[in-house]
Amino acid sequence: MICRDCGKMVLPKEGHIIDGEFYCEDCTVKCNECGEYILKDDAIETHSGDFICENCRDDYYYQCEDCGEIYHQDDMTWIEDKQMYVCDNCLDGNYYQCEYCEHWYSSSDVRETYESNWVCEDCYEHHYYTCGDCGYAVFQDEAYYNENDECDYCPNCEGKHPESIYKYHDFEDFECQSTSNEDDTEEYFGFELEVSGDRGYADEFSDMTSDVVLMNDGSIDGGGFEIVTQPMTRRYFREEFKPQFEKSLQFLNSMGFKGHNKGGMHIHISADIFSKRQLAQLAEILYGNEDDRNIWLCLSQRHKNEMDSWSSMTNKDYTFDEIVNSEYEMPYISTKRYTALNRDTRTHTYEIRIFNSNTRIERVMKNMECVFALVDYTKQEANSHYKCDTQGFLRYVKEHRLEYPNLYAFMLERKIEEHYGIEFSEEELEAA
Repeated sequence: MICRDCGKMVLPKEGHIIDGEFYCEDCTVKCNECGEYILKDDAIETHSGDFICENCRDDYYYQCEDCGEIYHQDDMTWIEDKQMYVCDNCLDGNYYQCEYCEHWYSSSDVRETYESNWVCEDCYEHHYYTCGDCGYAVFQDEAYYNENDECDYCPNCEGKHPESIYKYHDFEDFECQSTSNEDDTEEYFGFELEVSGDRGYADEFSDMTSDVVLMNDGSIDGGGFEIVTQPMTRRYFREEFKPQFEKSLQFLNSMGFKGHNKGGMHIHISADIFSKRQLAQLAEILYGNEDDRNIWLCLSQRHKNEMDSWSSMTNKDYTFDEIVNSEYEMPYISTKRYTALNRDTRTHTYEIRIFNSNTRIERVMKNMECVFALVDYTKQEANSHYKCDTQGFLRYVKEHRLEYPNLYAFMLERKIEEHYGIEFSEEELEAA
C-alpha cells in the first residue's frame, strides 16, 4: 500500500488507517494517552519525548508557563497569584505553597513563617501575626501575646520576652514599703540592678521575689533584664527585703547570671530628705579630687572607662557655695543621666549610679550601705564649717562600722584606707 503522506509503498501491516487514509509507520505515532494512531506532523511532543493527539492535549495536558514544555496535568501545579500552570521541575525553588490554604504562589505573594514554611498574603492578613522579635509570620493560634510590651511572639521567641519583663520605664505603680512598727518617714531608697543572663528565667525569678519589677534594658551586656525595687525604708530593706532577695540572687547565680562588668547598680534616694547644704556636701564627696576618685573606683567596683562612660565623677555643674546659696527651692543638681549624682525628675529622687552590677548579696548590701552612710555622713556634717571629703567619709564608716558591716568588710578586704591617694591597679580593681 502507498502512504498517503510520503508516497512510500509498504505492506499493509507496516502502516495504519487514519481518517480513511493509509499512512506508513514512519509517518505516524501512537498517542501516549488514548492509544490512537495519529500523523506525526499533527502529534504534540511532551517533555518526556512521548507524543499525544490534539484531543488529549486539550483534556489532559498543559504547557508550563516557565519552561514552555508540555506536561500531563498530574505533573503540573496551578499558581494562584499568577493564574497559570507550571511543571514540577520549575515549581521547586521558584514557587511556594501556603501552609494554610495549600495553594501555590510566587515569591512576591508569600511570607516566611517562624517554622521556615510559607503563607500567602491573604491568609496572613486574616489568620497570622508577625513575631515582634524575629519578624516571621506566626499562626494566630500559636502566637503568644505579651501584655507588658503589647507584642505577639512566635513559640521560638516567646521565652525571650517573659510576661514579667516590662518595657523600659513602662511600670509606674510603685508603692513605698515600710515595716509596720516604723514611724512616718520621708526617707526611702530603691535600686536598679542590671543583670546579664537567660531572660527565660525572668518569670521564675519574679515569682520568688517580691517588691521588684523587671524591665527591659538594651544596654545590658549579654542580654538579661533590669531588677527595679519598690521604694523602701532602710529597716524594710534589711528586715523584709534582703532575706528573700538573697535567695533570689542565689537562684540567678545558679542559672548562670552575671552582674560584674555586665551592667550597673543605680541607687535612688527620695529627694525630700536633703537640705541644700547636705546636697552640697554630697556633691563635694562624689565630685572630689583625683585621689578621691581612685578610692571610689574601688568602692564602686568600676573601671575608669566605665565610670567615665556611665557615671562620670568629673563634671560637677555647681560649686558648694552655688548650691548652698541657690535661690531655687530645690537646689540644682545635674539632671544629666550619666553622672555620679543626678536629679531624676521622673521619680523625684536623687540617683547615685557609680556602682558596678553584682549578683552577690554581700556586694549589693555593700553598695546600699555605702549610700546609707553617704546620707548619714552628709546629714551629720550638713551645717559644718568645712566641706566633706572622701577621707572624712572613710573615717565615718570606720567609726560606725557596726551600722555598715558589709561596707566596712569590703574596705578591710580591699585595704582601701591604705590606698588613699594611691591609684589602684587594674588587677586590684578586677579582684574587687
